[in-house]
Amino acid sequence: MKSHSKPSITVLQNALINTRQMTSLIDREMALAANEVKRETVNWVPMWVDWSHAVRSDCNTATAMRAITDKGELLWYVRHDSKKHGYHSLADDPFSAFAEAMDAWQKRKLVRSQWPDVRKLARDLVSGRKTLTVTIDDAERSALCTLGIKWFRDKLHIGHKTTLSGRTAAVLMKVEPQMGFVIYEAAQRTGIWASDAGRDVQHNAMPAMTSAE
Repeated sequence: MKSHSKPSITVLQNALINTRQMTSLIDREMALAANEVKRETVNWVPMWVDWSHAVRSDCNTATAMRAITDKGELLWYVRHDSKKHGYHSLADDPFSAFAEAMDAWQKRKLVRSQWPDVRKLARDLVSGRKTLTVTIDDAERSALCTLGIKWFRDKLHIGHKTTLSGRTAAVLMKVEPQMGFVIYEAAQRTGIWASDAGRDVQHNAMPAMTSAE
């Protein structure tokens, strides 16, 4: 029977350290001994982060650290100096990762300015006043990172599903507020807000503070 076990911690840590360039075997062993590779779980993604393998963005506002997930997926973990949530990028180089993260954070800012509307729609979906189908394409178009979406779906055992009812998505938003970004994309795709008496959510929604970053 074929084994589907995850790579061992040693295998993961060594694979991560080996991504360092121009580093001798002794230096890599010393890095592991010095505990430079640390355990993190952020936005549902369990990973090991090499905090000493870091690159600073050209705009000097963010840092990308090399990391590896429990399944052996190499990534760049991008942290903005002023943001709570980081961004997981599968890009090969840190500068592509910075570009992805900056685009996502800009989109999150737009959606956060409309968060009261997203929360109201979620309540309407739970109560049945509105109906909506949420697709995996909505998730991938959202401001969330691909890895975060994948690990969230796997954690809730819905990785095999390509669609969810709006009600289910709204209930999941109670578990993970960032599901609101996916509901927003589904609403934009379907035009579900268009029936609200000419209401223009793109321009008229009042900004609000929220923890969804």
